[in-house]
Amino acid sequence: MNFEIDDNVSSKRQPMISVEGIIIASRWDKQGNIVELAIATRNEEEYLVADKDQVTKLKSLLRKEAQVRGILQTKDGKKIIKVAEFSQKGK
Repeated sequence: MNFEIDDNVSSKRQPMISVEGIIIASRWDKQGNIVELAIATRNEEEYLVADKDQVTKLKSLLRKEAQVRGILQTKDGKKIIKVAEFSQKGK
């Protein structure tokens, strides 16, 4: 399932959030390449990363703890974050 953020909705009406958690793979293609990532938090919430560009950048932090800030949306009961900025936790 592919989740995309709705860019037509004004970011002023959407909450900017900051989450901390481990970057995990959430979907793979037929060749086994990671195509989607999520952030798994300590309280067992999962935030899917919306942007393909950010997925590419966040792959360097796979299985590492990170702090991510972005715009939150929900779709089909899933939490989706459009990443504005991120950093590795503890760095």
